[in-house]
Amino acid sequence: MDISFNNVTYKENRGTPLEMTYLKNFSCKINKSEITTLLGDSLSGIKVIGNLINAVDFPYIGTIKIGKYINDGKKIKNVNALRMNIGHVKMNPDEMLFNKTVKQELTFGLTYFKYKLNKKDIRCTEALKLVNLGEEYLDKKINTLTLTEKKKISLASILIFNPKVIILEEPTIGISTKDKEELKKLIKTLKEKYKKTIIILTKDTDFAYKIAERVHILYKGTLVSSGTKEIMNDETLLKTYGLKAPEIVKFVNVAKKKKIDLKYTDNILDLIKEVYRNAK
Repeated sequence: MDISFNNVTYKENRGTPLEMTYLKNFSCKINKSEITTLLGDSLSGIKVIGNLINAVDFPYIGTIKIGKYINDGKKIKNVNALRMNIGHVKMNPDEMLFNKTVKQELTFGLTYFKYKLNKKDIRCTEALKLVNLGEEYLDKKINTLTLTEKKKISLASILIFNPKVIILEEPTIGISTKDKEELKKLIKTLKEKYKKTIIILTKDTDFAYKIAERVHILYKGTLVSSGTKEIMNDETLLKTYGLKAPEIVKFVNVAKKKKIDLKYTDNILDLIKEVYRNAK
């Protein structure tokens, strides 16, 4: 499902002293079955992207085209047909999880979108397996879970209804390196095997460098740079817009300053090979 933002301006609390503009004349295209990262700090405007795609919020100016649907501020006929194809995982899982048990949380989406399934238990188990959790979690209470477990359940709760588009909002905050690696593998599987459109909203350049195919950098609500992930090789560009360069990029750039010709890579093992090649 292709998604395009066309000259979108988005404001909250319009006409009050608390009015805030999050996006300004923002245009970009998110390609079907591609992993796209929108990078930006807390004031960049990326945090409103998910709700605009899901038609929970509406643009002040401009349009968002999501497949055959258009969010232009007017009522979308049968909006649930759109939303059942958009899985939006919030940064804070407590904003999403409101049922008592994991099983209730997982089946809520199936019930809400009126899926006609005779084997909900199997669907629940499969969703848990995707996020590396066992079926023993089905009867666990949400309020007993760790932050990482809640994040995994949040993701499982949208994977269970098989959306075409998956939006991940700061997915790496609060999770371990091991869990980040698991998440990276899952995202690649969802894209390569299931042809999902993946949108990652984050300031985590290290994770974005490992996973993104297309990158859009936002700053104070404005799109300032777009391209493949190679644009993150430019430390000055990232610093200008309040972002840190990926650690692997910083290492390569330091080596280049010392006249050591290393190739940019997102794989630490490939980097070690490059270092070894230059040391010979």
